[in-house]
Amino acid sequence: MLFKYPEILFALFLLAIPIIIHLFQLRRFQKVPFTNVEFLKKITIQTRKSSQIKKWLTLLTRLLLIAAIVLAFAQPYTSNLDSFDIDQETVIYFDNSYSLQAKGENGSLLQEAIQDIVGNFSNDKKLTIVTNDSEYRNTILGSIKNDLLQLGYSSIQLDYQSAFLKAGNAFNDNKNSLKNLLYISDFQQNNNDFQIVNDTSVNLNIVQLKPKNTNNVGIDSVFISNKTSSKIELSVILKNQGEEVSNLSVSLYNKNELIGKTSTDIIDTAKIEFTINSNENIEGRIQISDSQLQFDNTFYFSLNDSEKINVLTINEGNDKFLSKIYSAK
Repeated sequence: MLFKYPEILFALFLLAIPIIIHLFQLRRFQKVPFTNVEFLKKITIQTRKSSQIKKWLTLLTRLLLIAAIVLAFAQPYTSNLDSFDIDQETVIYFDNSYSLQAKGENGSLLQEAIQDIVGNFSNDKKLTIVTNDSEYRNTILGSIKNDLLQLGYSSIQLDYQSAFLKAGNAFNDNKNSLKNLLYISDFQQNNNDFQIVNDTSVNLNIVQLKPKNTNNVGIDSVFISNKTSSKIELSVILKNQGEEVSNLSVSLYNKNELIGKTSTDIIDTAKIEFTINSNENIEGRIQISDSQLQFDNTFYFSLNDSEKINVLTINEGNDKFLSKIYSAK
């Protein structure tokens, strides 16, 4: 027997209330002296036996009544298991965002999850796999195994509700089939709690991928902190999650040419600066050497040389001072 709302079965603990009332009688009998009660002994014994039977029947009735109400709200139902083998659907939502580059016990979380899918399902298993940027609908695992093993990371990050809806749309319209949804993710969307409107017709199973090491250093931002006619001071903000990092290497490139390099120690945040010429175009990138997540280790930017501004002067006097202010270069 299955229940549509199994969490309501916790209300069966209420059965302890009538039992406690039965064991600890709240009524207290008061003794009243009475003369010559010999002839009442037989009636008293019969009354006590009858009273005990009534108390046990009352207790049993209360227990059955509470249990029946709880089971009714839990909505029990039975299913034909033989039909599940025929009309069973399996959809796997697989989060392949860049955060799955984090290392697990045997490589990245992405590769570990793929190996688990390949290892736990047979090659002739019919299923649908949905990722952030691709979809393998209604196929057997053996035909897409190589595609899964070569699955790359995606810059697309679906929120929880959108991912659930995308995976739910992969089911067919057969209302009599058993629908199983396997939701695999590391749940790194810190701005939103995992709250989805669950469909009661879908059996949802959630698998959270956890990295072995949560330390990570990333480039937070890059900006111009000071600028003169000849020099530009470029500031880089780094953020660290985890243990303190010493001698972190930070490099500045113009295309593929290394034009600056330094190192720094970082606990939570760190700021470093580079000085570059202001009279040249820069197709730059800031790169750090962090062995954890890779997607936040490179920051691309560009600096364009300022265009010349033509200045026209109209005067009747000596304008040599203007040539000192405005140059041809």
